[in-house]
Amino acid sequence: SCHRCVRRQQDVFGFPLLIPGAQLTISAMATLFFSITGTRFCVLLTLLSAAPLTWAQVTQPVQPAPAPRSALLERVFSLWPPGWKTQAPAQPAAPATSTASPTSPTPPATLKQPTPPSPRASWWTDAGRILAGEEPDAGSTLGKLARVASVQNHRRLLSAAWSQFEASRLKPAMKFAQAELTAQPASKAAVFYPFSGPDALYVLAMFPEATAFTLMGLEPVGDLPDMAKLSNDELGTSLAQLRRSLNSITALSFFQTNEMRAEFKKNLFPGVTPILVLFISRHGYDVHDVQKVIIEPDGSLRETDAATLDTLAPDRVPGVRIRFARKGETKIRTLHYFRADISDSGLLKVAQPLKWAAGFEPTATYLKSASYLMHRDQFSQVRDFILTKTQMVVQDDSGIPLRFFTQSAWEHTLYGMYDGPIRLFANRMQADMLAGYAASAKPLDFGIGYDHRAKTSNIQRFVRKQK
Repeated sequence: SCHRCVRRQQDVFGFPLLIPGAQLTISAMATLFFSITGTRFCVLLTLLSAAPLTWAQVTQPVQPAPAPRSALLERVFSLWPPGWKTQAPAQPAAPATSTASPTSPTPPATLKQPTPPSPRASWWTDAGRILAGEEPDAGSTLGKLARVASVQNHRRLLSAAWSQFEASRLKPAMKFAQAELTAQPASKAAVFYPFSGPDALYVLAMFPEATAFTLMGLEPVGDLPDMAKLSNDELGTSLAQLRRSLNSITALSFFQTNEMRAEFKKNLFPGVTPILVLFISRHGYDVHDVQKVIIEPDGSLRETDAATLDTLAPDRVPGVRIRFARKGETKIRTLHYFRADISDSGLLKVAQPLKWAAGFEPTATYLKSASYLMHRDQFSQVRDFILTKTQMVVQDDSGIPLRFFTQSAWEHTLYGMYDGPIRLFANRMQADMLAGYAASAKPLDFGIGYDHRAKTSNIQRFVRKQK
């Protein structure tokens, strides 16, 4: 969601089994072989009497109760998951999430809140804080990385650059959202952001009360390796590459696609996942869970792992699901990113991105620095989807042309100024938008989009009229 003509920015930025407190009395001798994270272990259970072996006895200091001797091994074997005889597939470096299972694309606004975060959530929370140049919890799994020189350097450089960006761009955008968007009911549920790249930063700023977000772009999903296993040099190089990936959005308010793809190819933190986690953390959220997913041909969602995404069939759509919440809050938010070609020709080959979006039931759509793609007939399907399915559209002039928002169906509010598109897209001039801005427009005191300088930018808000 960018263009090639904007200048490149510089980087500123046999062993005994001991179970304390447990008393195990057993009745036979058995050797069990099972697989944990791909490694074979042999567990020797020495059975001494006729008591049962339950999982509670293994994990808690409780006294065993008498039971028939014949039930013993049945109970032991019932502890292992159904596929215990086969070697488990390789998992991502971060703590693994739940087993793959298909789920229907139920509208997020009606989803039950997920259960409280599991202990692995602290790993993702601290990983996000490190990426975001913030302090992880001192006693956590990744807390020791806060003392590593490369992490301290990253925190210093990113924090300095972020302070300037936050003051000049992000906080004014958040102030605008509070004044002009959050009063709209459509802003509080599910937000669709096509052509987004990894820009969780602005969609969270513009829709602070929304609970679900779906982003789509052409950038790879990527992954986040276990930072604790990287050397200081590897970690320093990776974090420096990550800062370079942020240059354009912090300086210009949007990603430059060509430069971003080049950075992704050489980064040890590949794809959009690390950037999404960083932005969510910078907004003050704790990241609870990061799960790779696939949209199946019927539009349903299936959980998977990063290795599977690398070898995915072309008729499947790769993605990532991130769950997050503010510290101390019970409201869980969910963000999905999918790597998807949503041009008409792309949807003819792989139709499920809009199938998923239909099940997602977005109440609002956000469009920024969208390369004027929906000005073209080749993107008519996603344009028609937005105009048909959502109740509010917030965009700049690079989104959907003004002529598609009829006065009979939509309430229009214009912000900022409009004197035509930047030179690269000079052929996308909208005469009706020029007339609309000349007639009436509210002020906009910050820069956003392709015309990224303060007092040169534009935003439009369209709200569907109630019948």
